[in-house]
Amino acid sequence: MKKRESVVKKKRKKQKNKKIIKRLFSIVFLAVLLVGIALSPLFYINSIEVYGNKHYNNIEVINASRIVLGANWFRELAYNADIKGMLTFRSTNSEENILERCSYVKDIVVRMVYPGKVKITITEREPVAVVPYINTSLIIDNEGFVVDAGDEKHWENLPIIEGLDVNGYSLGKMISGNNIKGINAFNKIFNVIDFTQKKGNNKSYINNLDQCISKVDVSDLDNVLIFLDKRVKVNLGAYNQLDEYKIMILQEIFFNNIDENEKGYLDLTTGKNPTFIPE
Repeated sequence: MKKRESVVKKKRKKQKNKKIIKRLFSIVFLAVLLVGIALSPLFYINSIEVYGNKHYNNIEVINASRIVLGANWFRELAYNADIKGMLTFRSTNSEENILERCSYVKDIVVRMVYPGKVKITITEREPVAVVPYINTSLIIDNEGFVVDAGDEKHWENLPIIEGLDVNGYSLGKMISGNNIKGINAFNKIFNVIDFTQKKGNNKSYINNLDQCISKVDVSDLDNVLIFLDKRVKVNLGAYNQLDEYKIMILQEIFFNNIDENEKGYLDLTTGKNPTFIPE
């Protein structure tokens, strides 16, 4: 009886071992097959398409990515130890290369969409203001990231921000300063103006107020100043108390009560009765 049980156990053990060996063989075979397919000419890069780029042409983006036509997609990922990229068909290394070399790029996806074809999809930062700094001008987006630097004459259509107390910068990185909250003030001003204009849609105003702002001074966040048409300085008061009502008053006074060539100082912090002091 005991001999029979022993024989049965041995048979079961042999069968179990055979199953394990078969599974291991299948896994190894599948792995070798996948590696063979991945390294085959099927995944050689033969075309690269770029989407969403405004400030860079396709060649500039492709060169920044360091992707090489004719290279094997998976071999490149393996060389850069991009395990995540192998599983998602994305090249995180190429994405990092583009972010480092293209300061306007906010978000980037580099992916092989099907064998041989790589698609680069870009989301760019939009410049919103000029920040004077030493002997140059920094161009920032609404998050305070520096997208460019140079002569402000190239960006005359953008308003200037003063009072950030900048102490350094790197292209593609957030600006460094002692009054970065000033960027929040700048955004709040334009957001409230935009909301008011869209809601009011008042045809009595020839121009949009936001298009008339030439400079914003955020040195004192409790008395934020804006300059309209480079001739009227406006004290908006504390930026966190700015609302639609105050912007409506400003629109009415600036477009309907101040002459086109008149210069002066408009104070909106005096309560219900704003004061205008001509120069």
